[in-house]
Amino acid sequence: MGSEGKTRSLCVDPLNPCSPIGAMYAAFGVHGGLPLSHGASGCCRFQRMELAKHFQKTVHVPSTLLRDRAAMFGGEPEIEEAVENVFRLYDPEVLVINTTCLSETIGDDLGGIVDRLAIPVGKAVVWASTPGYAGSQLAGYGATVAALIRQLGGGCSADAVEVAKGSGAQSRDAGRLCLLPGWMNPCDVDVAVRYAEALFDEVTVLPDVRGVFDRKSPDDPSVYAPGGTPRDEIERIGECSCGMALGCEATFESSRALREAVPHAAVEELPLPIGISATDRLIGSLAELSGRPVPAWIARERTQLIDCLMQVADQLYGKRLLICCDADLAEAAASFAVDAGMVPSCVAVGDAASDFEERLRSDGALPDGCEVLAGVDRLAVEEFVAAHPIDLVLGDTRNKRLAARAGAPLVRIGFPVVDRPLSYTRSIAGYQGALSLLQRIVEALCDIEERALAPEDLSISRYF
Repeated sequence: MGSEGKTRSLCVDPLNPCSPIGAMYAAFGVHGGLPLSHGASGCCRFQRMELAKHFQKTVHVPSTLLRDRAAMFGGEPEIEEAVENVFRLYDPEVLVINTTCLSETIGDDLGGIVDRLAIPVGKAVVWASTPGYAGSQLAGYGATVAALIRQLGGGCSADAVEVAKGSGAQSRDAGRLCLLPGWMNPCDVDVAVRYAEALFDEVTVLPDVRGVFDRKSPDDPSVYAPGGTPRDEIERIGECSCGMALGCEATFESSRALREAVPHAAVEELPLPIGISATDRLIGSLAELSGRPVPAWIARERTQLIDCLMQVADQLYGKRLLICCDADLAEAAASFAVDAGMVPSCVAVGDAASDFEERLRSDGALPDGCEVLAGVDRLAVEEFVAAHPIDLVLGDTRNKRLAARAGAPLVRIGFPVVDRPLSYTRSIAGYQGALSLLQRIVEALCDIEERALAPEDLSISRYF
């Protein structure tokens, strides 16, 4: 929509990557996992490069290389050939085939095709429907994790269900937790896992991108990074006593799949743990599910964050923010901003669920004057910023021109961040991640303030 409410006939710079990128990211979170893009070569190449640039590493993603013949007769022969070649050349433990716009449009029955494939002994093939026109990267990520659970997860046995019924479906124990992290950098997944492991004996993380995207890629493409969720853990997912999903839109489908696989398990759905309030909810839910007290070191982290926030409260109070990133991160970032005394002027996202704004405003913390722009492009956001001055932009690299035109600093979070080296290593999750993000925001505001001063007017120190 334009600033005058008129519908435009084109999208000018979409605010989110497409669904297959999310499928690729989730597939790499399985140990020995490899995505196979069922579509044209250019589609796969663009999506692979987005991941490669964000994580500054080589990323291998094969494609079925669909051409015009497949558009008329279907792509089954291309899948058969690609799967044979991929197992021969790359030898993955789990091959995840994800669809694209082209393969979905021609109507390939991927489930039926996979059933007819000649799969090497001891290997597995999982498929997921992720057309680029059916959501953001969060939708593709969630659909792929759900496919992994439904197609590899063994579910719980009948005996386990009876035992659970006998003890009550809401029984609490600190046994095995299934953690479904949404779209997060490996360092942020590590924060969530660290909290979970402090309260549970065992934690199954699906997908687990730690040890995959945060280390050098092996030179041999048939050798896989040591990280990722082991296949046997996915197959034993029915043994989990409870589950926790972080990021509503990225885990909506996977949390539903987990409930189907483990009917007796209590599954909590929470926003990404960014900021004080969201991290408090995560810790509180973990403590309730496990029935264990919160360790003292977690309380110390929270105390440190609040103390540091009080030190810079005068610099942050009332600062007007534009938050422009994916829907899950935008929801968490808005909560963080309110915690810190800042004022979200606008929250802008691309593809999002129909209840996105309702979720955003449900707790009453978002200011009434905050504009929520969902399903818009970057031109609509620029039109808003032109009419409403802002002090800071929170979002990915693609907001840098928008921020420069507005004369506001850009603090980079989310995906993709491709113009600042090692950005994917800076955590924003948990109490310490919130402290790191707080520091970056304060430094950005100080830099923009000092940029307008003459050298002789620059103060060497700041008095608190």
